[in-house]
Amino acid sequence: MESEPDQSTDFAPDDLSDGREPGEWQTRYPSHARKAIHIEAFYIGILFFFSPLLLSLLWLRAFGSWLVLTDAQNLVFTKYAFAWTSGMFGGSLFAMKWLYHSVAHNKWNQDRLLWRIFAPHLSAGLAFAFIVIIESDLLKIFDSKALNNQSVVFSISFLVGYFSDSALAKLSDLAYSLFGTSKDSKKRSM
Repeated sequence: MESEPDQSTDFAPDDLSDGREPGEWQTRYPSHARKAIHIEAFYIGILFFFSPLLLSLLWLRAFGSWLVLTDAQNLVFTKYAFAWTSGMFGGSLFAMKWLYHSVAHNKWNQDRLLWRIFAPHLSAGLAFAFIVIIESDLLKIFDSKALNNQSVVFSISFLVGYFSDSALAKLSDLAYSLFGTSKDSKKRSM
C-alpha cells in the first residue's frame, strides 16, 4: 500500500518533490486558476520590486524637494515613509513565499486572494504604527533615539512587516486578554 504524501505546511521541507513522482512536470491547476495565480504573482512582485526603489528614493531624501518640505519635515516624513515601505517590503516577501509554497504544495485557492492582496499593506500599517509606538516612548521596547538611524527603522519595520501575520494574531490574543471578556473569546473562536 502506497503512503500518502506529506501534507505538512512546512515551508522548507526536506522533500522538495511536492509529493510528485520524477518526471511528473505538468501543472495541477486548470488554465483559469493558472491565470489567477499569475495575476497574484504579478501584483505581489510589483510590490516587492517597487519597495526597494521607493526605499532608495526615501534614503536619499528625494521627496523633500518634490513635496516642498523643510529639513525637519523631511526627516519626519522620511522616517515614517521608510517604516511604511520597509513593512510593505517585508509583508510582500512573506506573501510571495506563501504564494509559491501554496502553489507548489497544491494548496493554492481563490479564497486566500484577499489575504494576498492586503497582507503587504497590513504589514506596512503595522510597521508604521510600531515605529510610532517606539518613538512615543509609550512602550520602552527600544531606545527611541535609535530611530534616527534609517538602518534601524528599516530593520525593525522589515521584521515587523515580515512577521505581521503572527504578530497580529498574538496582539489580538493579548487584546482579548486585556480588554475582552470570556464571552468575547468564545465568539472569536467560532
